[in-house]
Amino acid sequence: MELSAVEYVHMFRMDQKGYNFNRSKFIQRFGQDFQETLRNSDSIDRKTGYIKYRAFKKEVTNAQKVFKQISDILVESGKKPLSNGLWGVFYASYVIETRKALFKHIQDQIDFKRKTAQERWASLLPLSSQRLKSDEDNTKNKPSKKGKPNP
Repeated sequence: MELSAVEYVHMFRMDQKGYNFNRSKFIQRFGQDFQETLRNSDSIDRKTGYIKYRAFKKEVTNAQKVFKQISDILVESGKKPLSNGLWGVFYASYVIETRKALFKHIQDQIDFKRKTAQERWASLLPLSSQRLKSDEDNTKNKPSKKGKPNP
């Protein structure tokens, strides 16, 4: 990343009491810096002219570390840390979109695995809800402690 965690905190006045920093501008700048880091990487594939996937993953990890460092600085100054949702916005807007553009085959594999897992969970859900329903039926038929049936 081009800027350090401290520089982001000062640039967006995140540590200033009573000031709500502009999250969309922060994510935009953080994302631009991430993309600039990818463009300036030493690990460029000669065939494609783009960063190698291993180096890409390392830069994602580095961005996550800077994000965490920003949160740590905020907590030390008595403010709330950056939210997981804000990281999710960055990840969806910059990491996934860049991965789609540069590593389509890898993104396709990730999407396939996610879809397969979701389908697997969906196939299990009817069983779970059937079990819950049968548990409810059993509870209704049992008499209450006072001897009256449960409503």
